[in-house]
Amino acid sequence: MKKLLLTLFGMALCGSAFAQYENGYFIINEGQYGNEPGLLNFYSNETGQVSVKVYQEASGNTLGMTSEYGALGDSKLFITSKQNFGEGGRLVVANAKTLETLFNAQQIDENADTRGVAVDEQGGKFYVGTNMGVYAYDLNSFEQIGLVEGTRSEDASPYSPGMGDMTLKDGMLYVAAPDNVMVIDTRIDQVVATIELSNVTTVFEVKNKLYAAVNSCTWGTPSANDTEQFIEINDDYTLGRVYNVPMASANFWFTPKPCKPVAVGDENAVIYCGGEGLKYLSKYNFDTETYTEQFINFDGRQQMYGHVVYADESSNDVAVCTFQSYSSLNYWFNIYDGITGETKVSVKMPNHYWFPSQIIKAMDKTNPDVTSIDEKVIEKRKVASITYYNVAGLMSKKPFPGINIVITSYTDGSKQTSKAIF
Repeated sequence: MKKLLLTLFGMALCGSAFAQYENGYFIINEGQYGNEPGLLNFYSNETGQVSVKVYQEASGNTLGMTSEYGALGDSKLFITSKQNFGEGGRLVVANAKTLETLFNAQQIDENADTRGVAVDEQGGKFYVGTNMGVYAYDLNSFEQIGLVEGTRSEDASPYSPGMGDMTLKDGMLYVAAPDNVMVIDTRIDQVVATIELSNVTTVFEVKNKLYAAVNSCTWGTPSANDTEQFIEINDDYTLGRVYNVPMASANFWFTPKPCKPVAVGDENAVIYCGGEGLKYLSKYNFDTETYTEQFINFDGRQQMYGHVVYADESSNDVAVCTFQSYSSLNYWFNIYDGITGETKVSVKMPNHYWFPSQIIKAMDKTNPDVTSIDEKVIEKRKVASITYYNVAGLMSKKPFPGINIVITSYTDGSKQTSKAIF
């Protein structure tokens, strides 16, 4: 019996391996510069726990160094890093569920630092921003299609600020550069418009409208002459309405970073970090033109590093990474209600964690495959009993804390085995 249980346990683990990194959040952090690669971590909604270095453990590989940007699309996870670290590479593509390495590029072009990344599933391509321009890749073969025409400036070098956040809307890719927003037609991979704007920090979408954030100050300490605005971008690439917003998506070191204001699903509003080191997040409502400076207040010693905020529009959850100080190893992962600002989750990160850079929502958990069972039988059969086994092989009618092998018996005599965590 014990051998059978071990076999069932192994089968359940194998069957759930593809779901290991579903229903939660990936957390990218830069790592300790010069000493280690960037790290990928995972918060599980089911267990409430954070696992660190999950990409390294799952794939046996590493990211590059100073990992800043990431995106999820086509069941793939894309992560870019500013520098190489061993074999880590500036661009890593992994299976979004298993974190198996699918592609790795140590160099994009002329030793350029990588910045933003965007996935065009419909067009079968993805795009990587660098300080030498924007590059297009085939989504399936991972072959580099080439430099997008019009994205490299005359004075571009491996040390220039380069391209930051990217937003894909209606087949057009809007790319934030320090002094403009480039519009790329993804069908032909060419820049079709350049929207001149000084001090662009990011481009973002709210309720099917596109905005640019501009901010001429850094660190969230504006002077009387600084410009802080959200500016609507029209479909014809002209500038529309201007919203003067205090501390509008702060410009960090005048170098593009992941700093998007994040949209709240049930409101025409965004939540964002207004400056480095702040102990709160701000909120701006476009309908009421209402600015709430301290909408979400962090507990105790927590403050912002960069702008590590993610909003799940389907649930109105806002996930945030915070830290204590540059000299401290105390970091937190928090989830707040984007409507009320109330704290829902606050987890202290494990030790040896350096400088969070981006949060990416993992894929939703899929249902077990039941296609092998006739649908009419499923409709008629009923559950007769449910039995739980722990890893030691002990049986119970109630679940054990931790990993359980669950055997469901039905009135038609059939059984179903699965794994669950309680």
